[in-house]
Amino acid sequence: MTHRVKPQSVLAALCTLVLVGCTPGTDPLKTPLTEKANIQLPPPPAEVAGRGTLDLLTLDTRNGLLYVPYSNTLDIVDTHTRKLKGQVENLPGIKSIALTTDPNIVFTADGGNNRVAVVDVAKLKATDEIVTPTGNPDAMVFDPKNNQVVVGQTGPSPNIVFIDVATHKVVGSLSLPASPELMAIDTTAGRVFVAIHDRDEVLAIDAATRQITSTYKGCDIKSPVGMTYDRDQGRLFVANGIVHSANVLSAIDVVLDRCLGSIDIGHGPDQVAFNDHLHHAYVANSGTSTVSVIDTISLKPLGTNGTGRAAHSVTVDPTTDLVYVGVERAGIIAVYHDP
Repeated sequence: MTHRVKPQSVLAALCTLVLVGCTPGTDPLKTPLTEKANIQLPPPPAEVAGRGTLDLLTLDTRNGLLYVPYSNTLDIVDTHTRKLKGQVENLPGIKSIALTTDPNIVFTADGGNNRVAVVDVAKLKATDEIVTPTGNPDAMVFDPKNNQVVVGQTGPSPNIVFIDVATHKVVGSLSLPASPELMAIDTTAGRVFVAIHDRDEVLAIDAATRQITSTYKGCDIKSPVGMTYDRDQGRLFVANGIVHSANVLSAIDVVLDRCLGSIDIGHGPDQVAFNDHLHHAYVANSGTSTVSVIDTISLKPLGTNGTGRAAHSVTVDPTTDLVYVGVERAGIIAVYHDP
């Protein structure tokens, strides 16, 4: 089913599209986060040419570990000490990490060798590799309802693959109309949202049946990249990454199938994180080297913080309200507190 999501009302849509003008007291220049520290990552391996690549961050609040995919290596940072706990090397083109119900086991998407690795965190080693059909695994999420890892693959034939966490086997796949970008998940419903950048749309996929149930268009969705989902509000937030253009975060009520409007963010957005304690969304904007902060209930932009060049990735610990931003050029994780 294709949804061209409808605006809530003419006035509400206009006010949401120009939130600074419709919301008294909002200061677009405010820096809503407090700088706390920088965590320096080890230099990339000698065989990595040029600067290191730093991709999608994942944080496990159960053990306070931050997983950082950095130049063919999984760096594991202890957020309590803000020190490197250990590394797992030889993960070619590592892009993302998926947690599991076992805090000692994570999965990594390794686009460089078209595999998903199973990593034992305590032993700091990959214990298994899963070859994925058609290749190039990129973003992925853990689906706790069905105990599976959902992996987006960019080609040569774009698809989603589903990996059973217990058996490490590919148990299903789903062809996509174009290459997927990032994903978000409704863990209660077992529903995965996938950004399809080149088609200006977001797909909703039932992770149990492995079928597309909805296609979202409109609501200023153009070249979507990162996403996050506020389960309490039933709201999906989509960061749009149009090149050489002002960008916005689209807000969609997926329960009522309504467009709630869009909120200005920085250039070159990538990963989006959600704090379910404060109901704040954080958008890493690599183009403007900032992180945007948005209230997901009021839909107010709360301001931006400078981060350093090439801030592609962001995650948050809702138990401490600490925000972690990956700054690729400096090879650091910048730590902020909200507020």
